[in-house]
Amino acid sequence: MLSEKVVNTLSSAFRLNNNTVINALSGYSNIDKVLRARLRGRRLWGALSPEKRPILYTIIKLLKPKIAMETGVGAGVSSAVILSTLNELNDGLLYSIEISNYYDENYPVGFIVPEELKGRWRLLIGSSRELLEKTLMQLGDVQFFLHDSDHSYDNVLFELRMVWRFMKHGIILIDNYRFSNAAVQFAKEVNAPLIGLSSEAGGLAMILKGF
Repeated sequence: MLSEKVVNTLSSAFRLNNNTVINALSGYSNIDKVLRARLRGRRLWGALSPEKRPILYTIIKLLKPKIAMETGVGAGVSSAVILSTLNELNDGLLYSIEISNYYDENYPVGFIVPEELKGRWRLLIGSSRELLEKTLMQLGDVQFFLHDSDHSYDNVLFELRMVWRFMKHGIILIDNYRFSNAAVQFAKEVNAPLIGLSSEAGGLAMILKGF
């Protein structure tokens, strides 16, 4: 499920051999089955694509964050992947920021997330401009951050700069990073490489801190 390039990239980032990275993916098939059953073949707008989901799972599995955070929930596919992985690790919390309570007129935000995973979930409703700094100040530190909200240049830069201030050691993951030049600009600002993980559906890239 992971390309050779992604396996090599994650092996280098985590200073692990390739087999360890590949073996970390072993539990993903269970999550994939649950997601497919809940999605029932629907292609949901804004949802993390099937190619990117095992990459997200493997990063969380290897990183083992105590505090994970994301902006942009939508149907809750990425949230479900992160929460399932934390549940498998039996540790960690996910803080999610979403601007609305509703995915559309028929479904609430995060409706894909299974009920049994919500004990590790803190869903915050409002914009990242309103909630991100306040939440980070309360938490003090965050080890994983996924940007998947408004992909405008200004908003991406705002979120990445804010999270970087509160991250001592961790990974920032940017979905659809090719939608603007913000991720490239930010990586230059902090003198850290922007590491591409997928070119599919707007791309997926990560920036490491403290590795």
